[in-house]
Amino acid sequence: MMPQGWTGVVLAGGRSSRMGQDKALLTWPPTKRSLLDHALDRLAPHVDELLVVGDPRTHGLAGPFVVPDLIPGQGPLGGLLTAMRYTTHDRLLVLAVDMPLVDEGLLERLKGGMGNQTDAVVPRRGDRWEPLCAAYHRRCSAVFEARIAAGERRMAQALEHVRTTWLEFPPAAGGPSSDLFLNLNRPTDLDPFLL
Repeated sequence: MMPQGWTGVVLAGGRSSRMGQDKALLTWPPTKRSLLDHALDRLAPHVDELLVVGDPRTHGLAGPFVVPDLIPGQGPLGGLLTAMRYTTHDRLLVLAVDMPLVDEGLLERLKGGMGNQTDAVVPRRGDRWEPLCAAYHRRCSAVFEARIAAGERRMAQALEHVRTTWLEFPPAAGGPSSDLFLNLNRPTDLDPFLL
């Protein structure tokens, strides 16, 4: 285990029910690449290794580092626990596949917030927080596993039981294209980015 390094984790295991198709395979219009490839491109300069938690049958083209959820049906908490089991490093930089506007500055702030006494670094805007664009230490795995075993898979509950540092961000002022935390859920969410 190499505790000083970072693993970049793309969470791509969601059902994409509102989108109507696998989000990870959708083309992100500005780059003409899949959302999965776009997320990997975003993380790659900031980490020592990459890992995708998703479906190896459909996401496997992204590389040999695609792993399925160890405990299917547990949402993002299960995806994070899976990543913590497979990663080489103790520190994880996590990005949901459907958050394409996350930028270099945000990723660096997340990494910079991870101190020795911190288990999670999570952005927050007012009463909204973004646990799927965050940094986590592998120390969280015991808590996350216990929450799942107790039948509780909400990220809010899990983060109450680990040492979380909140990074404050102002609300987006210029519409969808200025929202670092834009989450693509429906086909119409892509409309502002079509060329």
